[in-house]
Amino acid sequence: MCPISSVLPWLDSHQYLALWLEGLALLVIFIWDRIDASQQHKQTLEQMKIMRDQALETEKAANAASKSAEALINSERAWVVAELVPICARFGGTWHRPSGVSWVSMSPAETLEGDHLMHKFKLTNMGQTPAHILRYSIGYLREVDTEGAELRMIEPLSRPEIEFDRLISGNDSIEVTTVDVAEHIRSRITEIGDSNATGIVSGLVKYQHVFSDTAVVEVRFAYFYDPSSGSLRKIPMRKPDKEKANEQTKN
Repeated sequence: MCPISSVLPWLDSHQYLALWLEGLALLVIFIWDRIDASQQHKQTLEQMKIMRDQALETEKAANAASKSAEALINSERAWVVAELVPICARFGGTWHRPSGVSWVSMSPAETLEGDHLMHKFKLTNMGQTPAHILRYSIGYLREVDTEGAELRMIEPLSRPEIEFDRLISGNDSIEVTTVDVAEHIRSRITEIGDSNATGIVSGLVKYQHVFSDTAVVEVRFAYFYDPSSGSLRKIPMRKPDKEKANEQTKN
């Protein structure tokens, strides 16, 4: 073995080498520290990516569950359809009214008075759960704008609503009242069959479904009175601009 006493003088005479070795050792330590820090950083990034992916999967699962629950509610809740069902029928070139299980021809006087325009106001719940009908309104609109094949109703500022506190079971219907269309238009039309006496019979139904005791659903309906045929024709209702804007915001 080399005695320490003989090494010390050698180190004293070669101090530059000792400093170089010390610097090399520090450099190795620094590089090793950087490598270790880089590996830790990489591991941290990988862990963050895993956590982010888990959070995204959780969010997707929550959104899927929410959409599934919403779809289930939509498939089960009440869906009310309002319609005016004609009582009389026209066949063989003549208007007929029901009489027991058969039909009876109407006289020209009855037709002139508009008796053939009697309709049943019917509500049908197309959904699976009960609908709580709150109120409804029906009226006649003389003012109509026509653009091609489309019609635009000019709604009045206000229309009285009739209270109607009734429940309609799922897949069930109810006849609310009888609507005399001629009575609605008689003050506006000088003679039944006048080709200029166009207009729209429209209304609104408000109801609630069992999934909410506060939200009120509004259903609008409209029928175009065609004087040439002396009958009503249902008009497909377009969604209000406000409702369209809400759907676009959701999408």
